[in-house]
Order: sequence, then C-alpha cells, then structure tokens
Amino acid sequence: MKVSEEDMIAARIPLKQRDYCAHKYLELHDCKRIHYPFMIKCAHKRHEYYECYVEDYVLRMKEYERERRLLERQKRIEQAAAA
Repeated sequence: MKVSEEDMIAARIPLKQRDYCAHKYLELHDCKRIHYPFMIKCAHKRHEYYECYVEDYVLRMKEYERERRLLERQKRIEQAAAA
C-alpha cells in the first residue's frame, strides 16, 4: 500500500475506498476539490483511479486462480501416491 493507515484516517477516506488504490483516490478527491464546479477536468484522474482498481482486481483473480490450481495439483499428486 502506498498510503499509510494514518494518512487514510487523516484524509477521511471512507472504509470502502481504503484499498490498494487509495493513493489514486486521494489524487481524484483533491482534483475534485480544486476544480469544484468543473469536475469534468478531473476525468483523467478518475480514469487513473478506475484503471488502478481494475488492475488490482485482475491481479487478485490471477493469484486466486494460481492458488486454486496449485491445490488441485497437490491433491492429484497425493491421490496418485496413495493409489
């Protein structure tokens, strides 16, 4: 994580957004605060935040699939050894 828990508490980031992409959320929030009535100027920051979110999701799903396959392989090896 690029932002510490203390920084997230100080910035009052909602619990739902306290994840791997919290640094992008802070940048987006600051941009919205600076360009308040014209928040369309922050579209690039919003895109970066969502891109980070999707990349994190894909990485977690790949890791889950890898662990699942390793467990299946281990079960097959144990069954072959028992037989």
